[in-house]
Amino acid sequence: MYKPADASGPAQNVPVPVLPEVAKTETKEGAEAFAKYWFSVLSYAYETGDTEHLSALSGPDCVFCNGLVDNIETAWSDGKWISGGRIETPAVTADAPAGEPTRVTLQVIQKELVIHNPDGSAYQEATAGTNSGSQATATFDGTGWTISKLSLIR
Repeated sequence: MYKPADASGPAQNVPVPVLPEVAKTETKEGAEAFAKYWFSVLSYAYETGDTEHLSALSGPDCVFCNGLVDNIETAWSDGKWISGGRIETPAVTADAPAGEPTRVTLQVIQKELVIHNPDGSAYQEATAGTNSGSQATATFDGTGWTISKLSLIR
């Protein structure tokens, strides 16, 4: 049974996100579904410290993506863990101009996040929850999508 993380320990039995069938298609709907899935994998990485899937879905030149992976791995190092930080994407819209990469605009809501020391105490002050816009560039290579660029909308 799923148990969220708290000061007593990391999350347990976190459900692994499943790629929707439509996200395997090179369509506007496929790009939107993939971007939502990518953020669910990011949320999973925050909860579990497992960044393998996130790295596989992110292009090697996606600086923001790679920074997120590095930050999560650092937060989970030396016996630490994260509580909170869950992500929702209630609004997603893709724009696929002819001959250009697909741009996906998302509303990203992330809950307050706390990094815990091995004894359960807070490693640093909690990171406040956010409700922001993100712009992702999604690239389809014939076998599936990757996020090749990610940025916050300011």
